[in-house]
Amino acid sequence: MKKYVFLALYFTQTLVFGQIQKSQDLAFDLLHTELKIKPIWKNQTLEGTATLTLKPYFYEQEKLVLNAKGFVIGSVQSAQKDLKYKYDSEILEISLPKKYTKNDTLLVSIKYIAQPEKIASQGSDAIVSDKGLYFINPLNDPAGLPRQLWTQGETQANSCWFPTIDTPNQNHTQDVFLTVENNFTTLSNGVLLETKQNSDGTKTDHWQLKSPHAVYLSMIAAGNFKKVVDSTFSRFEVSYYVEPEFEKNALGIFGRTPEMINYFEKILGVNYQWPKYSQIPVRKYVSGAMENTTATVHSKNLLKTGNQLIDGNDDGVIAHELFHHWFGNYVTCESWSHLPLNESFANYSEFLWATHKYGKDEGDLVYINALQDYLYEATQKQVPLIRFEFASREDMFDAHSYQKGGRVLHQLRLEVCDEAFFASLNHYLKSHPFQTAEIEDLRLSFEKITGRDLKWFFDQWFKIPGHPRLKVLQKIENKKLQLSVSQVVDSLNQTVYSLKLPLKIYSGKTSVEKIIEITQQEQNFSFELDGDLKNVLINPDGYFLGTIDHVKTNDELVFQFQNSSTVYARLFALEALTLKPEEGVGENPLQNKVIRDLTVDALKDSFWKIRQTAVQKLFDYDGEDFLKIEKALQNLIKMETKSVVKADAILAMKNFLNPQNDVLFRAALEDSSNLVKGAALEALFTNKVSDAAELATKFSSSFDNSIFASVANYYSENPDPQQYDWFLPRLTRMEGIEVYQYLAIFGSYLSRTDKSVVQKAIPFIFGLASAEPEWFVRISAAQILDMLRDDNPEAEAALKKVIAQEKDQRLINYYDQFKR
Repeated sequence: MKKYVFLALYFTQTLVFGQIQKSQDLAFDLLHTELKIKPIWKNQTLEGTATLTLKPYFYEQEKLVLNAKGFVIGSVQSAQKDLKYKYDSEILEISLPKKYTKNDTLLVSIKYIAQPEKIASQGSDAIVSDKGLYFINPLNDPAGLPRQLWTQGETQANSCWFPTIDTPNQNHTQDVFLTVENNFTTLSNGVLLETKQNSDGTKTDHWQLKSPHAVYLSMIAAGNFKKVVDSTFSRFEVSYYVEPEFEKNALGIFGRTPEMINYFEKILGVNYQWPKYSQIPVRKYVSGAMENTTATVHSKNLLKTGNQLIDGNDDGVIAHELFHHWFGNYVTCESWSHLPLNESFANYSEFLWATHKYGKDEGDLVYINALQDYLYEATQKQVPLIRFEFASREDMFDAHSYQKGGRVLHQLRLEVCDEAFFASLNHYLKSHPFQTAEIEDLRLSFEKITGRDLKWFFDQWFKIPGHPRLKVLQKIENKKLQLSVSQVVDSLNQTVYSLKLPLKIYSGKTSVEKIIEITQQEQNFSFELDGDLKNVLINPDGYFLGTIDHVKTNDELVFQFQNSSTVYARLFALEALTLKPEEGVGENPLQNKVIRDLTVDALKDSFWKIRQTAVQKLFDYDGEDFLKIEKALQNLIKMETKSVVKADAILAMKNFLNPQNDVLFRAALEDSSNLVKGAALEALFTNKVSDAAELATKFSSSFDNSIFASVANYYSENPDPQQYDWFLPRLTRMEGIEVYQYLAIFGSYLSRTDKSVVQKAIPFIFGLASAEPEWFVRISAAQILDMLRDDNPEAEAALKKVIAQEKDQRLINYYDQFKR
């Protein structure tokens, strides 16, 4: 599962601890599941027959308990004889005809109708709905989204569409017979064995997976998809299922997958263990992505045209879900308490792949961003990675299990060395094939390979909340550098960590690299110098999992930027030098000529992120050396090859009000990047060029979000009732974070346009505020209703209805301010 952190939370998170969680006790071992299923579109149900093959796990059993949520049960049989059962809409308890021992095999056949729309969804921020089965545009509205069917099983939602033992420590093999319309393409786990044409205009596809995998990893999908087989890979099928208009872009979107497979196999020493690998983006997906065995589901955000791919690919999430096929699918966490055994590895793979494919700078940027995600979350909560006390299993899907866990794995790699790290992962995988594991199993593999007792490491990083916080003081005595390192402890975090901290000391004309070992709360270190001290660079790569308070002078930071090879060191120095004070407190650091010149020099840095950061520091600059800075930005726009940097440079200059810049902006309208085109449009509209209306019309046919935003902003400033029919089809194609990002522009347009247009828009806004799964979309739509409700009874009534039916307590509290 790939979890996205879209935006900062509106609300302070309150930690709620529940009872101690434990692995599910297994009365039966589910060996195999056979499903014969058919979706009924008109009422969004699924008719099915599930035949389960089971054996008692150890003890004799005379009843079988299954998870089955929201079903209508038709019959329960074994050996063609009806069995008695009890059913309460969640648990199906079946009385067996005799006592079964661990040597017996039981076959149970259940006819049922799954009713996902009747299930009260209990989604979370990570997985916003848990209905299990989703019908998109079920009535086939020609103006609606593409008609699709898909499932989402994690954490325990597959029991919403077939009866099973729905727990991560339960593996099964499967046969799925899925009946759909003839013109639909289907996807499920394993391989497609046969397609049977039926007399009623439908077909039945038979999908089979012979290797056992966790129940939550089972999936189906169906719709109008084009299957693109990657011919660059031949050992097994690698394929991509996309909507027809993106068929020509499938290799551009997913085409690095074969190289990822080869790379991961090489570093792990374990081949991909499954019969195929497919990926499919679907509409209205309820999470970031899901690693269903052999059939990863993505959100539609991965669907990009060639122009959009120029602005960046989605290799991170593609690598993440693929790596799960070793960590999560091949070896599965025993319980949700051990989720980091799945997600920390998948998160770490993003860093591994970026470093391998795009170089150390790109990999380090992935690492830094993930670390910042965790440190931000740590300001709101600090919990152990492996935790047994939580209110909901969904709470495990956070920046601890993902981003912190990935960084912990790198600490482990640094501790034992690269060769030992990957040899230990190889041992771990080969020791638990198609099985479950707990954190101690990972520790034992590392101890087996390295010969070291690593309990201290696993206790420190996996079982204790928080992270080390270091305070470093330096001084020169007798031509020696004296470093005082203290670990900050308080009532929240009393851990004194054992750490190895790299540093680089620049003195005279030389630099030396050291690693200091920290095992106490207070420690002092002394180093010989080769002349005047220029800089002490602690944590030069940025890999330290924690915070370091080390005050530096501007001279040291300038030296650090100009003499460091790592992205972290340069980025840290640039950010520290240009950090603006709070409003009205102190001067803008760019008033300092040294810092200003360094920022201009950073526009030529070899790494794009440094150039982008420098551009952002010069946004709307108005101070000394203005002409020099303007010229530097002009040159960057002319020469820059990274579209995100070029687009930001255009936006940085949009308020410079120099007609000569309009020439650059107009040239950028011909750029191959939509991001650059969108920025150029915004700049030209800001400068109120005489042909703005013509430019808006010229680009109004685009459905690209960057271009949409610029044209939509222009329309909101120059509203016309007819533009409503331009806004709506574009907004209805958007999902999740896209809607959130652009809904405010639509609200601005509505506040300025005719009242008749507002009336037309209220049902659409109400639908978003009441039915969108993402809480942040609902709240944004509700804010628009609040803005429109003055002198508008329909908007007032819609808002009241939204407030009355909201179930998320955070939003309920927030909506108190809307009540009159």
